[in-house]
Amino acid sequence: MRIHLRILCLSILLSLNLSSRAQDTLLLFHPTAYNFEVIQNLANEGLLSLNAYHVLGVYHPNESYDYARAEAYLDEQDARQFSLRAIQADLGPDNIYEKNGATSQFRRLFENSRGALFMGGPDIPPSLYKEAIHLLTSVTDPFRHYVEISYLFHLLGGKQDADWKAFMEDDPDYLVSGICLGMQSMNVATGGTMIQDIPTEVYGLWHAEEVLSLPAHQMHRNYNDKLNRGCEGPTSYHFHPIKLEKRNLLTKGIGFRSKEAPIVLSSHHQAIEVLGMGWQVAASSMDEKIIEAITHEEYPHVFGVQFHPEKPGLFDPSIEHKQNCDSTINFQEAIESSDSYIFHIAYWKQVGAILQKNRTR
Repeated sequence: MRIHLRILCLSILLSLNLSSRAQDTLLLFHPTAYNFEVIQNLANEGLLSLNAYHVLGVYHPNESYDYARAEAYLDEQDARQFSLRAIQADLGPDNIYEKNGATSQFRRLFENSRGALFMGGPDIPPSLYKEAIHLLTSVTDPFRHYVEISYLFHLLGGKQDADWKAFMEDDPDYLVSGICLGMQSMNVATGGTMIQDIPTEVYGLWHAEEVLSLPAHQMHRNYNDKLNRGCEGPTSYHFHPIKLEKRNLLTKGIGFRSKEAPIVLSSHHQAIEVLGMGWQVAASSMDEKIIEAITHEEYPHVFGVQFHPEKPGLFDPSIEHKQNCDSTINFQEAIESSDSYIFHIAYWKQVGAILQKNRTR
């Protein structure tokens, strides 16, 4: 009952559009309890400035996640800075790249927010970029992809419809940032395609042991969790360096001036293949086979990263992860004495700075 009341109250607030406070809103897609906690932790650590912002979690009711869990988390934390909004619309592969039942809701959300964040998650249905399903692709939550990719198409437009007027033409400074799946969704929404499995399609490898024997910079997740050696749950996350392109947001906008290749935390088996409309490569893997970050050519505050700068362990030294059966890893200790740690802090400082700048418009 509580979740319905919270959604009803927020819907009334958005429909009234009475004040600038309603516009000082950041959208969070796939607003699970964990993702709310991640954003709250970044704010509490002083890494992400959410001063005067309300974080509105947006989702589709047919997603696989039970959003009653997110509502319970907000109630337990008394997190009044956060709330939930369900998109009530029939969405699917045949209508997400056009005006659909969610279009008016998307428009209202856009007009009453200053930006949107898209988090990591499972594989995108290949039908959304017109490819057959690779044997190692696992589609577990299609409606999450339908709502997120459709909103991104409405924001940015895409190759799917050359005549579509992107919402962001009306607000070019709007923030759009995606992490891992979030970046992939940004690319697919604008007409791009995906490498469906990096080891098999890029390196021609079909066994976990072969991937684990690669140089660290060619591994994009830790495959020790696939070996089933009798220990419980090695992390799938893996550190590797990335190559930053010159004159892009990741080097120029966030004040990162190091000549060293930053070390980032990754856990993915898919990657961008063909870029969608409007993108330029901002970072790549050291062998230049994998796109690690993208920025938009027209909109200055639209960018995505393939790695995970949000993981709590990067900023909390008390969190330990099992690396394999015989060792553990502390993410913060792995990079804290290097410029890579500064890179992660600068990333979130930049996101917060964009949001605060957008408040003054």
